[in-house]
Amino acid sequence: MRQQEFVISSLGVVAPNGIGKEAFWKSLEEGHSAISKIESFSTDKFSVNSGGEIKNFDPKVFLGQKGLRNLDRSSLFLMTAAKFAIDSAKLEITESNTDDIGVVTGTTFPHLWSMIEFDREVLKEGLDFSNPALFPSTVLNAASSQVSIRFNIQGFNASISTGYTSGLEALKYSLMMLETGKAKTVFCGAVESLALSLFFGFFKLGYMAGINGQMISCPFDKRRNGPLLSEAAAVFSIERAETAQARQAEILAKIRSVSCYFDGFKIAKIHPDGNGLEKAIMKALDEAGVATGDIDYISSCANSSFEVDKTEVKVLQKIFGDSLSKIPVSSIKSMLGETLSVSSALQIASCLGAMKNGVIPPTINYKEKDPECDIDCVPNKAQKKDVKLALVVSFGPGGYNSACVLERYDVGR
Repeated sequence: MRQQEFVISSLGVVAPNGIGKEAFWKSLEEGHSAISKIESFSTDKFSVNSGGEIKNFDPKVFLGQKGLRNLDRSSLFLMTAAKFAIDSAKLEITESNTDDIGVVTGTTFPHLWSMIEFDREVLKEGLDFSNPALFPSTVLNAASSQVSIRFNIQGFNASISTGYTSGLEALKYSLMMLETGKAKTVFCGAVESLALSLFFGFFKLGYMAGINGQMISCPFDKRRNGPLLSEAAAVFSIERAETAQARQAEILAKIRSVSCYFDGFKIAKIHPDGNGLEKAIMKALDEAGVATGDIDYISSCANSSFEVDKTEVKVLQKIFGDSLSKIPVSSIKSMLGETLSVSSALQIASCLGAMKNGVIPPTINYKEKDPECDIDCVPNKAQKKDVKLALVVSFGPGGYNSACVLERYDVGR
């Protein structure tokens, strides 16, 4: 168990189901699907044409008119989420405190659009006539760096890329920086944006719903045939409880533990027995000092992929045993789709809403029971429940596994 008490003191969200944490929470509670036909690029040549696309997003509304011209979609999403987080944290960033503040971003594919566009211009227009302004956004850390530049955050800046688990890995890194005294506040986030090249890559891998069946995100359902891709950004402020209290910031949750385990199975494959996931969850529970029966809610990584959903349930049943039947386990990816690096960050964000509002988001599109996924997945309708302790589970192809235990922060305790 951690000696020091670290908390989440703000949240900013830009997601396909809502911009801002309140809209995000409300949409989840009401079970609204954010999946629709993609409009930002043509999907005419694919049998899959839907995803979790953020529509009607105007960054100027949130960030003002200046300095946005050459920024890519990922940077604009992340900067907007960061502004929400900074404002709600009640933190004024000045020359006197900027060195004590850092930025950590979990992300994997944000630079694909800029990279393709830059290469296309070089090939089409030639070296002398291509737009050099596109080049800075072709690197993985562009979005994270733009947050530091925009808000004058000079302590440190890092980008973490581990696929689905990137958001939780970024949180782990943030805690390390706080524990070692290299920062007093960290804005920890994650971002991904849809792009034709990303869409094409997953399509060619045969990894999306609709390629061999119906185009729907239905985690735990026997009809599931793959995820639908999505985009989003989420940013949290992470700091010691006393630091947030001194500023009278609203503390959303205490971070009891974050555990990461790499099982190194096979590239683009999941360990069939979930060995690494089991170790990550067990370690998170042990570090948090909680028993399996203490958990009130599990935010699942299930994304409507046959193997992912089945493996997660197998691991949870092994760890929790009979007590799992009393714990709701829902997947917000049924509503949002697979947001890749942002998925675990959005799971954290949804847990914060569940703790604050006493409502567990449902797993929508659930119709046909799969005997291998026999759990209380909160089917189709939100469940009212007092949530004090929540477990966030995240894992993905390639061997990355992460888990996090969050505790509701009760004022005046």
